[in-house]
Amino acid sequence: MTRAGKFRSIQALRALAALGVVAYHTNGLVMGAGWLPHFFHAASLYGEIGVDIFFVISGFVIATVTHELPTGFASARSFIAARLARVVPLYWVLTALFIALVVFAPQALVNVPLSVGHTIASLLFIPVFNHAGKIEPDLYVGWTLQYEMWFYLIFAVALCFLRRRILGVGLFLVATCLLNRLPVSGAAFATYTNPLVLEFVFGCGLGWWYAMGRRIHPVAGIAALAIALGSHELLRPVLTEANRFWVFGLPALALVALCLSIERRVRWGALSQAIGDASYSLYLTHVFAVPIGIRLLLVIDSGHRMRGDLACVFVVLVSVAIGLASYRWLERPLLALFRRAGKVRARAVGVTTP
Repeated sequence: MTRAGKFRSIQALRALAALGVVAYHTNGLVMGAGWLPHFFHAASLYGEIGVDIFFVISGFVIATVTHELPTGFASARSFIAARLARVVPLYWVLTALFIALVVFAPQALVNVPLSVGHTIASLLFIPVFNHAGKIEPDLYVGWTLQYEMWFYLIFAVALCFLRRRILGVGLFLVATCLLNRLPVSGAAFATYTNPLVLEFVFGCGLGWWYAMGRRIHPVAGIAALAIALGSHELLRPVLTEANRFWVFGLPALALVALCLSIERRVRWGALSQAIGDASYSLYLTHVFAVPIGIRLLLVIDSGHRMRGDLACVFVVLVSVAIGLASYRWLERPLLALFRRAGKVRARAVGVTTP
């Protein structure tokens, strides 16, 4: 771990996960604009696992940073305050920007219908169906944050009452997943009973293992990843919402475990650390950055002479640049502002915040 308390391997994985999601979305949009990638197309199909890596990392980080927190409402309150300060400001600002572009410059993005009810639900992380029948907020990549918030809520409740909070959270989420087969409709029910939440449990288990001072041998990490990838290739043709936690979640868990096992054996590059720091910004802003990159491509290469793989790489680089800028000039100032406000309120009521 660094002096700042971060695992360098986790930061590198955050970078990889964000880049994977960007590549996954870039591929389809670049092809739609007239370029034909080959190698990038094949590689980007695996970018979808970036979401699963994020979920495993989230469980790992939450389990490690809260390991020594005492049980009680004060711990839960400080935990929720810290998570809201981390997630909400940038998401709200970018959601507002998305809505403004749809209303005032629909040609800049896909022109989608908006509604007040759906926007309010989006800002509050409440799962609802959109105009296309998908469970997505206005800023569509925010669907993952709906799962994150559900996990944070369950973990906060466990912090209030349970000493063995990891076990309690795990058992509760497993129980809710068993309800998924019931003939109940509704966006909230489909989200909160989705087995995808088990990926947080995977990460929590790994985080508990490390918080207890235990480690994983690299050989065990390599073996676990090989087995998980074999399972992935076997089951990927029958991928569904119900088995994604197995098809993508287990390889994500194995990859995180492997990288942690070689934490001190590898030099994690400065660029991977910088992109890892900016991964949240990169994930949210690529909704805007990918279309910007494609518009630049249409100016630079209007005749579509550029190789499709190079065109995709160009768009990803534009997205990374915008993500880094967002982190430096938007996300960090917003985070600092909300944390200062939270500490002021905490001192006013006599609560200590992390």
